[in-house]
Amino acid sequence: MNAGDQAADLAVQGTNTSSITSKRSLERLGYLDPSHVPSVTEKDSPLMLKYVVPKPIRRSPVINRAYYQRTESIRKIVEGWIGQCEQLEVAECAIISLGCGFDPTYFRLATLRKNTQSATKLRYVDIDYPTLITERLYMVRNEDTLFDLLPENANVDDVGNFVSDTYSCLGIDLRDLKQLERGLESAQVKKNGNRIPILVISEVVLAYLAPEESDALLQFFAGYSEATFILHEQCIPTFDEEDEDENLHPFALTMFRHFERTMTPLKTLREYRSLYDQLDRFERLGWPKCDILNMNLVSDEIVLQSPEEHQRICSLEPFDEYDEQFWIGAYYFIAIATTGPKAQVSSTLSQSPDVTQALGLRSKIHTWSSSNDHPEGSFASLSNATFESPAIPSQSIEWTAHNPIAGLEINRKGHTLSIMGDEAFIFGGFGLDPSGAVEDQKVFQQRSQQTRLGSMIQYNLVTGANRTHPREEDGPAPRMHHSAATTLDESAIYIYGGRDGPTKVHNDVWRYTVEDGWDPLWRGRISQEGDTSCPKGLFKHTANMMTVAGREMMVVFGGRLASGEANSQVWAFDLQDGQWGHFEWRSEQDQQTFGVFSHSAVVTQDANHQECLLVIGGIRMNDERVLNSVYQISLGVSENSQCWVEARALDIRASTGEPLKPRFGHSAVAVDSDRIWILGGVSSPGLLQWHETMVEIQPRRATFQTLKPSCFRELVMVGHATALDAKRQRIVGTGGGGTCFGFGAWWDASAWGIHI
Repeated sequence: MNAGDQAADLAVQGTNTSSITSKRSLERLGYLDPSHVPSVTEKDSPLMLKYVVPKPIRRSPVINRAYYQRTESIRKIVEGWIGQCEQLEVAECAIISLGCGFDPTYFRLATLRKNTQSATKLRYVDIDYPTLITERLYMVRNEDTLFDLLPENANVDDVGNFVSDTYSCLGIDLRDLKQLERGLESAQVKKNGNRIPILVISEVVLAYLAPEESDALLQFFAGYSEATFILHEQCIPTFDEEDEDENLHPFALTMFRHFERTMTPLKTLREYRSLYDQLDRFERLGWPKCDILNMNLVSDEIVLQSPEEHQRICSLEPFDEYDEQFWIGAYYFIAIATTGPKAQVSSTLSQSPDVTQALGLRSKIHTWSSSNDHPEGSFASLSNATFESPAIPSQSIEWTAHNPIAGLEINRKGHTLSIMGDEAFIFGGFGLDPSGAVEDQKVFQQRSQQTRLGSMIQYNLVTGANRTHPREEDGPAPRMHHSAATTLDESAIYIYGGRDGPTKVHNDVWRYTVEDGWDPLWRGRISQEGDTSCPKGLFKHTANMMTVAGREMMVVFGGRLASGEANSQVWAFDLQDGQWGHFEWRSEQDQQTFGVFSHSAVVTQDANHQECLLVIGGIRMNDERVLNSVYQISLGVSENSQCWVEARALDIRASTGEPLKPRFGHSAVAVDSDRIWILGGVSSPGLLQWHETMVEIQPRRATFQTLKPSCFRELVMVGHATALDAKRQRIVGTGGGGTCFGFGAWWDASAWGIHI
């Protein structure tokens, strides 16, 4: 092995430190129930994480959530598989953890099984690089809690290996299959011996091997008669189906860039990109059954099944990085593959352990595979032929020939865009200080270089003249995820709410005019629960100017509170008297339905040509599911001066019967009274592909079609802002971007325009 290969191996071994530090962060913050064993606390937990990382480093909330989903899903799969073996009355089974690093699963299971009676004997084998196993064994032997869980009377107990009847820890390079087979035989896990069911766990391990090396490893374990393989690693879901090799989502580009920079390139990922590539791979290498779910689907169906667990996780720390969370979930997956039982092998088992069945996924996968409502792009299965959705009708659209806001780098997201006459106004957001230099149109920056912005960019759409108004001392504070609504006569912009930090929410109304600048119209404290005299301070809400009972009002819908809860109340700010009005739901069920945020809302007309609000998509707070719903919201004032609001659900489908894709973080523009353009956003459980990014809804016809732009552009359209430039018959879009773990951020730096 040359020096370059040795350096690469050391870099890969270093990923264990990053992984275990992230898992320690989970443990310290309370994400992980200590050992999932009754009466065990963090103090006496055998998770061993505290011994490896005695001084915890708090990871960002989105990294904590991603590692929680990863850790909990593996735990539930492992325990589900063991439960299947016990249910089948298997006398003996084995678990093999590849690239184990400092994974504590054996010690947790040993603690758990001490307190339970099981007739099924479990052999557990940890395998990793010899240097890592030496470090692991040294630590275990020097911590009494862990050492006491090691089996007595070991066959081998030296510096770099431990072999016993129920637990073995082996220092083996996984590329050396002969050594691997000898090591497993020494641990009594033999291909041609006792023929016991085995579960192989590979948690982001094969990705660092060359494709031929990882293939050989999969084929090696396919030689066991009763094998189940759990593979967790990255994938590259298709972003642009017309050129999926070149036109990658910025999340994928950022991820590739990070791993190559750290000398840990994802070698296998270049060969096996999609879930279907992985499915074909398993089948070709001797695994006749395989089910693959991306981590968004795993979270929904395995990890966060109960409302209680969901509420517990939400209560641990403030969280608002939903776009990043769902992107991560689309780019990571878990595959569950099985080999047996093989017909030519004489087996005492009546059937092979089926962990997919044990987790209640078998029937769901069958349903998804045969329905046009299935979560497309988020799962793949050899057990069921996947339903192929018909092509959704599309309409061609054209980008404007010139950048409507040329010469400006708009490296921000969570901002607002308003157009009054010939002037465009961009306010607030989160991004790069406009005085800083940028690299190119697609800017990649570290999170620490970003800030919340309080500046206003003014741009003349005719002459191109522009200026940036710095934040004024007596103007609105820097903020993001606020709202901006332009008056019906286009004379003023009304700003409401937004946030600084996740729990620092603004509760104020500002008016901006070209002549007078900023004018503070209303400031309120963050209201207490039950106070309905004014809003409670919101972000990720919507605000639209409407005429209600003959008065112009700014109607505020949805959003999040400082507590993290979703707002289900509907408020309207009366422009004439500068006061808030509370509109009460006519149906209590409607109020319970509309705890949503990161949705879009436009003013349109219903079937009776009455003005109404159309609310599209968003995230439902009580379970954090991404919605594909469309609601018509009507507001009014009764004869006894009671302000009321009611909702009507619209079942919007393509002419082929396909439903809308769920999405949030998008924008919406009413092109006319029955044409609403939906632009960008994030979907779940699958990735929103380029050809699905823009959609036209026709509410009265209850149908939609996709909008196909004249060419591909590297635009994500998340956290962006759009506005109708009716004078020039176009939609203008600015900003937007995202983050890939802590690897870096990207920005849609240039504005864009679409002809309508």
